[in-house]
Amino acid sequence: MTGAWDKARVVELARRLRGAETGGWSGPALRAVVEGLGWQWQEGATGPRLVTGLEPATSPQWVPRLRPVDRFEKDYVHGGEEYVGLYVPVALPEGGAAGKAAAFLAVAEVLTQEFGPASIMGAYGDPGPFYDSAPLWGSPFRRWRERENTLELHAGEHGPELLLQPTDPVENWFWRQGHGEHYALGGFFGSRRDPANAGLGFPGRWRTDDWDVFSHAFGDFLDTLPAETHALGIELDFGFHALVPGTYGPTLFHLLCGDRLEIIYDPERLGEGVTDPTSFGWIPQATRPAALNHWHEAPYHSEDFGIGEVDGRWLARMMVATLRDLGVSSPKDLSLTDHAQSVGDYHVDYYGLTLQENP
Repeated sequence: MTGAWDKARVVELARRLRGAETGGWSGPALRAVVEGLGWQWQEGATGPRLVTGLEPATSPQWVPRLRPVDRFEKDYVHGGEEYVGLYVPVALPEGGAAGKAAAFLAVAEVLTQEFGPASIMGAYGDPGPFYDSAPLWGSPFRRWRERENTLELHAGEHGPELLLQPTDPVENWFWRQGHGEHYALGGFFGSRRDPANAGLGFPGRWRTDDWDVFSHAFGDFLDTLPAETHALGIELDFGFHALVPGTYGPTLFHLLCGDRLEIIYDPERLGEGVTDPTSFGWIPQATRPAALNHWHEAPYHSEDFGIGEVDGRWLARMMVATLRDLGVSSPKDLSLTDHAQSVGDYHVDYYGLTLQENP
């Protein structure tokens, strides 16, 4: 059955990948790694094909693959690397986005038992490393970083994959995206206080003063968020301050997302003369209570959305229309509440959201 996965095989494979001698990621060194795993390296017109002998002939999605250094990777390698990743699918779950997120979480829990907490976690959004497009269901990742190589639990289009990669190229790509241009980085990136993260760099964020750009980015951030938070086993829980004219920037919205996503809206501290929130699509608490347990009550809320159900663009437009009607001049007048960037043991930068907590 495509949804099944072998826990013992995945743990053993992860151990062997993590301990592999990759020899600078040259072709001969990678061939030795592949053959050491008991697989075949078959030369082809478009590069090597890896054959494990375990993948069903009818399911090519099971086939592991190497990522060669090509035009999008060449600017971020140094030292002669010929490859920047060995990807090994470990589950092909059924059930759409929810099934893939659940499978990712199950594998993550097993790897955490084996190796301890990942030193880095997050969701790539768009673009992913070396300008990849994100999988349609979401782009969560957990990394066990080491100086030379990094083992990552990675979101493939068809389900979770193990990814062994040289540490420097992917981090070089990430760092060099911090040039401040619109959409340069998406998703979110969380790191622990961990000796494994010594020398880890963080690129600068991008901001915008254009409501349309912000709305587009915010919608993309929300679209797959429940799948990503569920897959990572985390909950995002933070408010949005908005510098409404005549105020000191009250908390107007609160986002909560674990297995489901909901946003609440509290205009009560703004006084009289506020446009009827229902005209923007907000649901009165008196008509239908909020579905999730937010840290404070508010008289209005959005719909609540499960995995694969979020209309991020609609949610973003609703919030932005509300803010513009209140006279908030630009997205640069938004910030996140205190401790928004603390998620469990991780400090999180919300690159795709473009916002950070108050300084």
